[in-house]
Amino acid sequence: MSLGMPFVRKSQDLMEAYMMVPSCNPDENYTVDYLNEILTSVYDIKLGVIQTALEKIVESRLFDREVLVAKGELPKDGKDGYYEFLFNRTFSQQPIVLEDGSVDYRNIKMIEVVEAGQDIAIYHPPTQGTNGYNLGAQFQNAKRGVELPPLRGTGFECLDDGVTYRATVSGKITEINNRVNIFPVHELFGDVDLSTGNIEFNGDVIIHGNVLDGMSVRATGTITVDKLVEAAYIEGRKGVILHGGVLGKNNATICSKGNITAQFFEYARVECEGNIEAESFMDSRVYCGGHIHVSGKKGCIIGGETHAVCGISATQIGNEAGTNTTVTVGVHPEVYAKNAALQAAIDENTGYLEKIEEGLLQFEQAMRTKGTSFRNDPRRMTLVKEKVRLTALIAGHREEMAKNQKIIEASTSACVEAIRMIYPGVRIGVDEQSIQVKEEQQSVEFRKYMGRIGMFGIGYTVA
Repeated sequence: MSLGMPFVRKSQDLMEAYMMVPSCNPDENYTVDYLNEILTSVYDIKLGVIQTALEKIVESRLFDREVLVAKGELPKDGKDGYYEFLFNRTFSQQPIVLEDGSVDYRNIKMIEVVEAGQDIAIYHPPTQGTNGYNLGAQFQNAKRGVELPPLRGTGFECLDDGVTYRATVSGKITEINNRVNIFPVHELFGDVDLSTGNIEFNGDVIIHGNVLDGMSVRATGTITVDKLVEAAYIEGRKGVILHGGVLGKNNATICSKGNITAQFFEYARVECEGNIEAESFMDSRVYCGGHIHVSGKKGCIIGGETHAVCGISATQIGNEAGTNTTVTVGVHPEVYAKNAALQAAIDENTGYLEKIEEGLLQFEQAMRTKGTSFRNDPRRMTLVKEKVRLTALIAGHREEMAKNQKIIEASTSACVEAIRMIYPGVRIGVDEQSIQVKEEQQSVEFRKYMGRIGMFGIGYTVA
């Protein structure tokens, strides 16, 4: 048998080897065993030989060409442990715009509720990883995945399998940085009326019905009402979601330190420190510390007084009947006046405080000079109490001033935007300035320019 010597080229990193087998007579052929012997004995390739490649060289007579016949393996690091959470953790307060242009406020969801006994998470432990090697049998160790600590939080337990977590109480579930808490939720499957009484709850409230005239619902969390709110009082500290809107009869109040979302407001008073989303405002008095966005098929503000610190955007403002409608943005002049009054009070009380501290210093000096304690002297105790009172009062004034200053800063670029139409009868206000709309205008916005309110096409940029 006159077979040639195969040539093998190894990569510099010893991770690949290519074999070139010389041609031979038609009645001759190489064997897989022979090629294996060449690789191991002649070229010292100990691992990674691709037997299928050698078989193909022999069977298909792949001569005088390089064929990949050995390949090392890079290390594959293990995967870190992770938690698979079995509940929804992402929410959007933005309503869904339907194909017909209407806005779906009924399916907004801001909380996730679980039941006791429900699995809430499964832990997937880290994997070991696979070590790598080169053709010379030199090994590279893989990194093992990182183990995560057990879930922290309240309202759940870890089962005996060590990986399954199960709720022990029913309520609202939240997760932040692998810390899970299940808080109580008050859920009412019906109306809030005289049979249920008013609701006041430390947590979230879900009402699968109406809130009828004269009733009140107060919660430290989020309040969700599936149907209508009539002439009632709603206060959700973290947020309010009203799927059915408000028929207020001039006796409804809706307030929140968070955001408020509703299908509509009619004859209602609304106070919100966050943002407001709705499809319409009708003859309502609205104050918003953030943005007001009125959209959907109607997307209208008609009648009443609507104010937002950061800006208002509506499809339509006013109506063809010329209903008196006031829409204002920015900072009311009284905010500046209030800050001036607060600063004056701070200056005055600081002066009193300095005099009190001088009096206390005199007591300290007398104690050192005479060697007598005046700690319990009624005159000194009166000064100490007054110092505590004034210090707290000044701190409160400064905190209120800082809050007002944030409002002022947030209102810097506030504008009123009428996406489709604004009608005569509408009064526009920006900070201390106001103007009356005298003619119908389409797709315009009103904002402060050169000390006055200017009207511009939406998206127009002033040079």
